[in-house]
Amino acid sequence: MSNINTYIGVDLHKKTCYMTVMDQAGVVSKQTEIKNDKESIEKFFNNYPNDAKVAVESTMNWMPFYEQVEALGFSVVLSNPLMTKAIAAARIKNDKVDSKILAELMRTDFLPTAYIQPKDIRDLKEIIRQRAVYVGMRTRVKNKIHSILFKTGVKSPVKSPFSKAGRKWLAGVELGAVYRIELDRYLLTLETFDSQLKEMEKDVELKAKADYDCKLLCTIPGVGSYTALMIKSEIGDIKRFNSAGKLCSYAGLIPSTYASGEKIRTGSITKRGSKWLRTALVDAVTSSSRNTNKISVFYKKLKKSKGTGKAKVAAARKLCSVIFAMLNDRQPFREFVPVKQR
Repeated sequence: MSNINTYIGVDLHKKTCYMTVMDQAGVVSKQTEIKNDKESIEKFFNNYPNDAKVAVESTMNWMPFYEQVEALGFSVVLSNPLMTKAIAAARIKNDKVDSKILAELMRTDFLPTAYIQPKDIRDLKEIIRQRAVYVGMRTRVKNKIHSILFKTGVKSPVKSPFSKAGRKWLAGVELGAVYRIELDRYLLTLETFDSQLKEMEKDVELKAKADYDCKLLCTIPGVGSYTALMIKSEIGDIKRFNSAGKLCSYAGLIPSTYASGEKIRTGSITKRGSKWLRTALVDAVTSSSRNTNKISVFYKKLKKSKGTGKAKVAAARKLCSVIFAMLNDRQPFREFVPVKQR
């Protein structure tokens, strides 16, 4: 039996935290709401021993709370919100009930937890996702420029208005005064995004070259430094997955299953887990299809019978299994020998 005698469930919000403190017998000794700031959190936890276990649900702002409480010497676990709700569905739902449920599930060892990656991987993930956000914002600006050209009935004389020649043309094209001012503002914003992304790409390149797993991933056709770092940051330590199927499940690339009695029906992919990893794998399949390799051959063959969408998902799942083997065996793609089961 555990020697831990204090369990603290935390219902975390943007401005407040609701705390439930429970002992090993399930007796609640305190329930209170505090401000979600460093001073209030430290003051609260100073009243409890460091061997107390703390459970907090995975919300948008869990990371600063986790890092602060961990630095105070407490053991903190992150609750998987989807699975926790499935186990502990309640007719009455409020902060008081939610924090008590977290403490109770942790005390009885029924709390479904989420994996917390090491700080260096969390920092890497933040950098990679930031670049993805900037690319998305740049794309929206480009779409706005396309919209201006469409509304004014002006057609670009070059294939891409965002190439070197296209940018020169955009800077001098004659438009109405309102549209000219609007276009100039978007062009200035576009230059800012381009500059920021160049700096990020240099950082990404350096980090990818310094990481052996990324070097292995870069041997896969269609995978560059950015995609390699995205895959690395989402997977973290490959040893936490005991099979390729588990990794595919984490990427949300396995089919959903509906079973009742003797009837078993499979549906579309679950899309649970890391959408970033799933997107990176699908993008890698698309990029690799330009060349001839085992993934692209599989994709093109399946595309003829199943269509583009299903073929991409199946090829991404196959690539995910290949990556599992590569990272476990510490072997590059060109030396990878496929096996039926791992």
